[in-house]
Amino acid sequence: MSRMPKRTRRSGLTTWVSGAFFAVAIIATIVGYFVPGDGSSTVAAAFAPPSPEHLLGSDGLGRDVLMRLLHGGAQLLAVAALSTAVASFVGVVLGFAVSGGSKAAKVLSYALDMLLVVPSMLVIMVLVFGLGSGIATMVAVTTAVSAPYIARYTRSLVRPLAGAPYVSIARLAGDPPLVVAAREILPNMVLPIATTVGLRFINAIYLVASAAFLGFDPLGTGADWGTMIQTGVSGIALNPWAALAPTIAIASITISGNLLLDRLGDRSMA
Repeated sequence: MSRMPKRTRRSGLTTWVSGAFFAVAIIATIVGYFVPGDGSSTVAAAFAPPSPEHLLGSDGLGRDVLMRLLHGGAQLLAVAALSTAVASFVGVVLGFAVSGGSKAAKVLSYALDMLLVVPSMLVIMVLVFGLGSGIATMVAVTTAVSAPYIARYTRSLVRPLAGAPYVSIARLAGDPPLVVAAREILPNMVLPIATTVGLRFINAIYLVASAAFLGFDPLGTGADWGTMIQTGVSGIALNPWAALAPTIAIASITISGNLLLDRLGDRSMA
């Protein structure tokens, strides 16, 4: 009887552990939004340390950190998910568009490659200063940052598939290009595209949190984890949990998500 190599077993264990941790973190974030409590009222002195009444202390305005932590994550994830969905749709469409050999496809491909080298922080500052804070701006930021990556990856998947025999048969049968793309090519790209979209979702969380940390209030509510970090840093000597708790929350989702998607990406390429 053959035995599974240790490296394979460890890889499988890492996938299961990171997947379970990621799932628990996401579920806890969503459930926390519905926990009764008020994270907007002043209940203690500014940056009060943890106590039996307020387990994580208070922030700079005397608000309960635990309540703000529970209520502030779901909105951040929702905006990140919406932004990633829009960016993924735009990226996949552009990826198919630049897969051809026309001059327009080449020009569009060069434009996307140029966008890849623009720092994401610069994109945040330009769009936020130009459009103002809010969910629509964060969708625009994520699309501008992530769509070129998704488009480039989609192009790398489309070109080999476009020359496959079954695709040629569909074209010879007279199927329109959109039908060929949707029925013959796209289904064979689902797993690698899904992995890339997952990574862009993690990146979108970073973008929203970074915008909040820079003081841009990306959700327009001032109640997300990134804003909690930004406002909690000034009192870190008095109550470190005001900044540390949301930092751990973001890290628990992004790190476990990155580990999980990295393993799934390796499997999809195997």
